[in-house]
Amino acid sequence: MTVRLSRRLLLAAALTGLAPLPRVVAGPARLRVGFVNPGRTSDRFWQMAQQAMVAAAQHFDIDLLTLHGERDRHQIIAAGHEILARKPDYMLIVNELRTAIPLMSAAQAAGVPSMLVFSGPSAEDTARLGRPRERSPLFLGSLVADNAGAGAFMARALLADCRRRHGAQSPVPLLALGGLAATPAGQERTDGLHQVLAGDGGAHLLDFVAVNWNRVEARERTLSLLRRQPQTRGIWCASDDMALGALDALGALGMVPGRDVSVIGLNWQEDALREVAAGRMVLSMGGHFLLGAWALAMLRDLNDGQDFASAGGTEHALALAPLRPEQVGAYLARFGDNGWTRIDFDRLRQHKGRYDLSVGSVLTV
Repeated sequence: MTVRLSRRLLLAAALTGLAPLPRVVAGPARLRVGFVNPGRTSDRFWQMAQQAMVAAAQHFDIDLLTLHGERDRHQIIAAGHEILARKPDYMLIVNELRTAIPLMSAAQAAGVPSMLVFSGPSAEDTARLGRPRERSPLFLGSLVADNAGAGAFMARALLADCRRRHGAQSPVPLLALGGLAATPAGQERTDGLHQVLAGDGGAHLLDFVAVNWNRVEARERTLSLLRRQPQTRGIWCASDDMALGALDALGALGMVPGRDVSVIGLNWQEDALREVAAGRMVLSMGGHFLLGAWALAMLRDLNDGQDFASAGGTEHALALAPLRPEQVGAYLARFGDNGWTRIDFDRLRQHKGRYDLSVGSVLTV
């Protein structure tokens, strides 16, 4: 315990410029990294993220200390405290259901350096926490997805598909299934959608509903929306689970996805990708399930004497990528059936003073 405490103090000194990064921190020492997986154990995206992190941790000689939060705020916070009590070297924190403030505060009180991953801070969170290393050297940085960019890309692709299938109908009538406002990632994706719609005079959002990232709930909400708005030509969905629920609803009403109504989603879930390949979904955005593995690579670099702050700063964002029908087969052939061990995790690390934060640089298909 004394060794770990000394390493944290030395790291804090180094990050505030009081001392060079000491050799006791640098080197290939085995690390212990804590992570609360905020999703349900049944959530396919969070299964993918967890499996990629486990494979990356093994590659980087890291012990990953993980508990599940089951999309319950109190359980996420309790799990974080439980992991912190085990004195990890670092902590990875997801701002799901606005848990960044209590978990970051607990980590700082425990003297554990931490990063925000997957879902970053809201403006209110930043006002309280400050930016990485601004108020506390233990707030190391953030690595999040460009969710607003993904939401905007999806909106443009959906409108293009609707126009291709249904001609010059204007305005294009759309529905949108968004995530809960308490999840910053969901709000950011919705912001991207609204940004595109505001600049496209030929689009009309008939209705928007927030869904708790759940296929069954998405089906029921979509059924209700379509009965009220049968003229719908496109459905924008903030996740693949919600897109699959929308497909279920269309089928229940005798409508054909990809012919009568265009549907788009996000997460690269295998069941959704098969719908993309079959032409029933326009595409799925994704690749951000790698963010946890990428954060482990950054912590490995930091501990080995290559601070990620010197390779692009303390705040990093990953652009999501689309998988279209013609790309799905090659992707699933390589990475289907949880084939994350086939990833070259060394490509996530810092090279020549930079990180190549592009999904394509890792998942070459």
